[in-house]
Amino acid sequence: MVIKHMIDETLWAAYSSSCFDFKSEMSAGDFSIITAWNPASQQLPESVNCVNNKRLLKMISNYEWASVRVGDTQFKWIEESFAVAVDLETSLRIAREFGQNAIYYVRQGQLFLYACIDVRVDNLGALSKRIYKKLE
Repeated sequence: MVIKHMIDETLWAAYSSSCFDFKSEMSAGDFSIITAWNPASQQLPESVNCVNNKRLLKMISNYEWASVRVGDTQFKWIEESFAVAVDLETSLRIAREFGQNAIYYVRQGQLFLYACIDVRVDNLGALSKRIYKKLE
């Protein structure tokens, strides 16, 4: 049986090449990176994205979390996101509630990209190689 991936290859490649700018350190060993910006990868006005992220922040406020910007390698495109110390299944459930196609999950320093709308997962290597800007 062939498993069909619902996220097109160009979009998956863009997700796979993202870099991260953490506003503070995460002390948790394993955590997810989730956003409420641009559900289903459909660009929304920044004001709508900010409202959505405020709703997401209310949902994750009982967990350890940190702000993180996710962007392309030059950070010409970014999405405000959150690193959240929560298990993978909870992360996927939360992301699905906000219409997201995928999340990142960090396990023992390794960065994984998990689809929310099918079963695809890729190991993207060490998170440390994807940091856009060192902590200030």
